[in-house]
This record gives sequence, structure tokens and C-alpha cells, in this order.
Amino acid sequence: MSQKSQTQRPGDVTIDSNWVIVIGMALLFAFTAFLLGWSIRDLLFDKVGHGVLQRARSGRLDTLTYAIGAVYFFLFAYSFPAKVLKVAFLLLGAKYSVLVALAYLHVAAGVQHSVAVGESIATQIAYAIILFAMAQWFRSVVRWTPPSNHGVADS
Repeated sequence: MSQKSQTQRPGDVTIDSNWVIVIGMALLFAFTAFLLGWSIRDLLFDKVGHGVLQRARSGRLDTLTYAIGAVYFFLFAYSFPAKVLKVAFLLLGAKYSVLVALAYLHVAAGVQHSVAVGESIATQIAYAIILFAMAQWFRSVVRWTPPSNHGVADS
């Protein structure tokens, strides 16, 4: 018998990665799930329009922050090899690009509310894609050996 099979007991969980990375990914997963839940709550209780109206009227520093955020999300989309993650980061980058555009364009409140609803839906899709990608990563890294049934004899 090999050394690995002797030390691994039934019901053990093995992780094929650094434990710091796994804990960081778990925290990032929890934070992204929280953001998704918050975004869904805002959409359900129709609180999306107020945030966009307030953000569109903010100062130049906020607009600069949104522009930097858009650039970073587009760079993230370029740097990840997985196509689904590219789509997620492109959606988030488009969200911040629209916020920059709303800061300089004077549009009606009804249009801003429609943009806010579209932005919220795009953000939720991006968060769901990122959560799904993290879940796939956890599935590839974490292995679980099921407990053996000791009461049944092997035939």
C-alpha cells in the first residue's frame, strides 16, 4: 500500500492547494454571495433607482473612481483565460462605464431608473457567474473520500 492511502482515512477531506488560498477564496465566495443577495434585495424592493440618481449627481472624484473601476474590470476581463469570467468582468466594467456616462449625460429620471434596473440585472448575472466559477474551482481542489461501510463484508 502506498503512503497516501495509509494516511488517508475514510471521510477525510483533502485540499490540493495552499490553505491560505482556500481560506481567501472562501471569504471571497462569501463576500460575492453577500453582494449578490444585497443586489437581489435592492432589485426586489425597488431601491436601485435611488442609488443611480445619487451616483449620477456625485462629484468628479466619484466619477474618476467609476472610470478607474471600469478600467480595472476591463483589465480583469483581459487577464482571465476563462470565457465565462471574461463575460462577468465585462458586465461589471460596462456597469461602471454606464455610471461614468450618466455623470456627464443629462437624462430623464425614468431613463436613469431603467438603466439602474438593467445595471442591477447585469451585476447579478456577473456575480452569479463569478460564484459559479469559484464553486467549480472548489470542486476541482477539494476532494472528499466517502466513509466506507464497515458493516458489510466485501464479496
